[in-house]
Amino acid sequence: MKLFTAAKDLKFLDANQIIGEAMKIPAKSPSPLFLISIITLIFALSLIQLLCKISFSDFVPTLYPKSIHEFVYNLSFFLLFLLSTSVILFTVASLYASKSVSFISTLFAIPRIFEHLPITFLYALLLKSVTYYLILFTPTYVFDSLNINEGALWWGAVGLLIIIAIIYFVVHLYVMALWHLASVISVVEPNVYGLAAMKKSKKLLQGRILIAFQLANLYFAATFFIGKVFGYVMQSPDHFMVKILLGLACSFWLVSVNLTSLLVQSVFFLACKSHHNQVVRKKVMYHHLCGYDLRDKSKIMIG
Repeated sequence: MKLFTAAKDLKFLDANQIIGEAMKIPAKSPSPLFLISIITLIFALSLIQLLCKISFSDFVPTLYPKSIHEFVYNLSFFLLFLLSTSVILFTVASLYASKSVSFISTLFAIPRIFEHLPITFLYALLLKSVTYYLILFTPTYVFDSLNINEGALWWGAVGLLIIIAIIYFVVHLYVMALWHLASVISVVEPNVYGLAAMKKSKKLLQGRILIAFQLANLYFAATFFIGKVFGYVMQSPDHFMVKILLGLACSFWLVSVNLTSLLVQSVFFLACKSHHNQVVRKKVMYHHLCGYDLRDKSKIMIG
C-alpha cells in the first residue's frame, strides 16, 4: 500500500506539504467503521480540551471546588491524549508497514504501548518543568543580586519580560516538538522510549527545527483561535440550543485539527528519518508492531 510520498522524497517536504501528506492518511483507513471509532475518540479529547476553556458555574451549579474540576479535566485530557496518540501512531505505523490493522488489533496493542508512552511523557514533562523554572526564576535572582535604581529597574524589567516571553515561546515550541517526535519513536521503534526516545528525538530534529516550529506554531494558533471562538459562543446571550449547535461546530473543527496534528507526527518522523538518510525498515517495523498484539505471543519477535 502506497501510504506516503517515496521515502527519499520526504526530506524535501516543507511544513504545508507534510500537513498535506498527513491529510491523505484517513483515506487509507481499512474500514469506515474503524475511522469512525478513531474520530469518536478524538472527539472526546477535543470536547475535554474545549471544556477546559469555560466554567460550568456559568451554566449549572457546581457541587465541588474549582480545583477538583480542574484536576478531573487535566486527568481526563491526559488519558485521552495518550490514548488517542497510541491509536493513531499504531494505526499509521501499521499502514506504513503493510500490516493489517483493525479495531480489535489496536485495542489489544494499547496496553503494551502504554508501557512506553507515559514514560516518555514524564521525561518530557520533567524537561518542560526544569526549563520553564530556569527561564522564569533566573531573572528574579539576577535582579535581586544587583543594586539598581527604580527607574532603571523598571525599564530593565520591561525589556527582560519581552526577552523572557520570546525565549519562553521558543522553548515551549521546541519541547513540544521534541516530545511529539519522541512519542512516535516510543511506539514505532523497538525498546526505545523514555530518555532514550528524547535523545533520539533531539538528534532527528537537527536540521528540521524550523519546520518543527512551524508545525507546532500552526497547531497552537489553530487551537487557540478555536478555544477563543468557543469561549465567546458559550458566553454569548444567544439561546441555549444555539450555543449547543455552535459549540458542536467548534468541537468538530477542533477534531479535524487534532486528528491532523496526530497524523502529522508520523509523517514528520519519516521526513526527519529521510533527512538524515536513515532507512525505516518496514520488515523490522512490521515484526515490532506484531509484538504489541497480546493475542499471539508467538508474534513477539522484537520489542
